[in-house]
Amino acid sequence: MPTEPAGRDNHLVRLDVLRFPLIVLIVYLHASGVTANFADGSRALVDARTVEGVQIVTGSIARIAVPLFFMMSGFLFFRGAAFSGEIYRAKLRSRAKSLLIPFLFWNLALFGLVAIAQGVPPLAPLFNGENQAFATLTPFQMIDFILGITHYPIAYQFWFIRDLMILVIMSPLLWLAARHVPWIVLTALTAAWIFNIWPTPVPAAEPTLFFYLGSFVAIRGWSLFEVDRLGSWLAVPFVLLLVALRAEQLAGHGNYLLHPTMAVGLVLALKASRWLAESAWLRDRLVALGSASFFVFAVHEPLVTIGKKLAFRALPMTAATVLATYAVLPVLVIGLALIAHRVLNVVAPGFLRLITGGR
Repeated sequence: MPTEPAGRDNHLVRLDVLRFPLIVLIVYLHASGVTANFADGSRALVDARTVEGVQIVTGSIARIAVPLFFMMSGFLFFRGAAFSGEIYRAKLRSRAKSLLIPFLFWNLALFGLVAIAQGVPPLAPLFNGENQAFATLTPFQMIDFILGITHYPIAYQFWFIRDLMILVIMSPLLWLAARHVPWIVLTALTAAWIFNIWPTPVPAAEPTLFFYLGSFVAIRGWSLFEVDRLGSWLAVPFVLLLVALRAEQLAGHGNYLLHPTMAVGLVLALKASRWLAESAWLRDRLVALGSASFFVFAVHEPLVTIGKKLAFRALPMTAATVLATYAVLPVLVIGLALIAHRVLNVVAPGFLRLITGGR
């Protein structure tokens, strides 16, 4: 039976060193694309194959971040404690502070920002391209924009938190499944993810599978880092899968290799956490940056979208400028977010803890 690495801190530190790199991947994933939508129409790169080829590779690497975050969340939710009604209620109270309050704050804040900006002529083109005029929304539509009932919430990256909250509520069912029919449920969820067969958009198949997988590992008392035994030889198949995936997608043959690529990449990311944690210099800096990862996650949108629109409006739409925007914009956004996090941590630490769920 798999066993956990010696020392509780070692296990958690390896997860901690992954948080900031995974957030960087998410920012790059959201910065991809060769189109920007404005109120007066869209601007798009006509000959986008070169750029799309680069983004397929980088985007495929970045796609491992979301399932890995869900797997980490499921693992940490169930790790180290029996499950009972009392524990379930305590965890719900804890997640209300760490998930629900930040979810409501950031979506309400962005809703207010967009509502104001839509009425300011110089800003309106940056906010009206994809959003209905907020002055025309019905009460249900307003609630839907904030909570993401029928579509993404207005701060669309918070679909992750929305699905995570639902999975937390469902956790007694996941615990029963992991205790009594673990492999049947894991096989069914894996098939649903691979073949895109799923009855409901919320929570989606991918979050459910990987949250369950992390829960399964924790409930069984196993370690996420049993993948260490696979070794670094998986790097070669991962590169080959990336090359084949790029060719497949550019040829318009679909995404059949995407899920195998993500699975191998996820294992490599867990393996890489050992190398990162073994370097004291890297470990200390990544753990420190990890404390700001939720804040970066929360503020990177709409900053990335606005930055892309400003760049696409100001610069000629060529492959070089679009690639440069894709490379540089996430660095600028992450840098600004880290500065803002440090400032808030000095001038309003209590407020910062509230809006980041105590992180």
